[in-house]
Amino acid sequence: MSPNDRLDRDAVMLLDTPPQERAASDSNLPPWAEASADVTPDAGRLQPALNGDGFTYRHDWGVRHGEWVLRLNWSEINPRSQVFVSIAEGAGGLNDGKFIGAARYTVHNIAPRAGGVDIWINIEYPVDISLYVDYLVVNPAGAGARTVSVTVHRHSSVALSEIDADRILGDMGTILQNDDTGPDVATPVQFVRNGAVRVLPATVPATIATAADLNALLSAGSGVKIVQAIRWCGGPGDTIIGCAPVGSGTVNVAAVRFTANQEGLIWVHEYGHNCGLPHRTDDPRAVMYPSVGVDHNVVNAAESAAYLAGPVAVTGGVMAASGCNCANGGLRAPADVRDFVQQHWVEGVPHELASQYGEADAKKLVDWLVNEPGRHEQFLGQIVATLGYIGAQIAVQPLIDFVKSPRTGRAVFNAKNIALIRLGDLANRSGSKAAVEFLAQVARDTALARTLAAPQAALEQADAGKAGLSAVSAETLASELAVSATFGLALAGTEAARRTVEALKADQNAFASVNQAAGEAARIAATVVQKGHEEYYRMKQQRHQL
Repeated sequence: MSPNDRLDRDAVMLLDTPPQERAASDSNLPPWAEASADVTPDAGRLQPALNGDGFTYRHDWGVRHGEWVLRLNWSEINPRSQVFVSIAEGAGGLNDGKFIGAARYTVHNIAPRAGGVDIWINIEYPVDISLYVDYLVVNPAGAGARTVSVTVHRHSSVALSEIDADRILGDMGTILQNDDTGPDVATPVQFVRNGAVRVLPATVPATIATAADLNALLSAGSGVKIVQAIRWCGGPGDTIIGCAPVGSGTVNVAAVRFTANQEGLIWVHEYGHNCGLPHRTDDPRAVMYPSVGVDHNVVNAAESAAYLAGPVAVTGGVMAASGCNCANGGLRAPADVRDFVQQHWVEGVPHELASQYGEADAKKLVDWLVNEPGRHEQFLGQIVATLGYIGAQIAVQPLIDFVKSPRTGRAVFNAKNIALIRLGDLANRSGSKAAVEFLAQVARDTALARTLAAPQAALEQADAGKAGLSAVSAETLASELAVSATFGLALAGTEAARRTVEALKADQNAFASVNQAAGEAARIAATVVQKGHEEYYRMKQQRHQL
């Protein structure tokens, strides 16, 4: 691999003043200003040296004077790297070299770190003049793990500190690097953060509910992007905790916050999709298994090679929501449905497994939903999704009552949206008119949707204020419910439901987000009506497309 291949191709130079809280070696404030930059590859500017384990690079730091800490972000550098630096005044262009003038240039300190090197310099001159810095980097033998520089983004309503991001990135590397079991292949890949955690553009919604939402998120630069909820990944879905293109030219991962000891697994699983990897069901400990677990740390030789090669442009599709081709891998649903719903499936509850359960199983889940909801809150999404896939008539009213209930909480509100989507599957299997009528009401009646969303909106406002985050508006939450109901109608599979979805495309009294979602839902409705419910899910698993 050439040196240029190793560099972050999304590099950008950032000039920042030093934070006031940064401490010097004594109690005084530091005398320097501060700047940051990423290495940008350019033919002729980066040359191999020292048998390929060392690299030289010249960086134009622009014009400046006085004391500066200059932070160069370069994924090939780690704390063990030996970095040598020389600085001087530039003679013109980079190829024109340096010269000695009246200004005195001094290097005080050099500090390699994971993903870059920081230097403290001083230019003794009263006005800004040019600064060129030459870097020589020597990496010791055995330090040749592939380093992936990852830009991390979050929605303004989601808390994710840089400490959290670094922990998760570190866990990603640990999962791959360790040889945990016989079939596991130790894979020397590490992940480092590229710059500060960034806030996603305002055009990206907190909840990914449609194909347009997912496109907006995946188009918002490269990196890992954390949002409140994901309910679309190759189709309307449920309990989705990660989504990514299978094959991508860069790191491009969507995810939600999750249990701390499994977030690294979610990120590295979705990054595996970027590297062209599908799900694998022959080993429940596999990183690419469709569900997550603390022991899912196994990669085989082919997967190891893909992780070492990095993201590849293959198809640009994503793994289909609520479908994992589980039957093809010989995966079996647990005998007790309560064991099934306590699993976390990365791209949502698999339809082909959940739909194998029957009415007796539905009664067990209804009991949990109605009589023990607080005890099973973290699994509410799986419970209501599975009830929808089972399709038992006894679940219709409990699901409607659950959506209407004043219960609040992020897991509860997400489960209410999932219940609306999966009421469509339930109506398809049971023929329930009550389910279809309720979905049509929520999709069309903005006042009803606002009423249903009001308790959660109040909670979101209070929680966001305490955490210093932006709150998702009451109007947005109401429109989320209406959009979920629209997709539920599309899955119902009746001609009447299909006509309702078609009418929603131009319904001026509906939410604008419903008008937009109805266009996507209409295509789903046409497929379900023409080809049938089971064929729709079979086709969705095969396509893996947006």
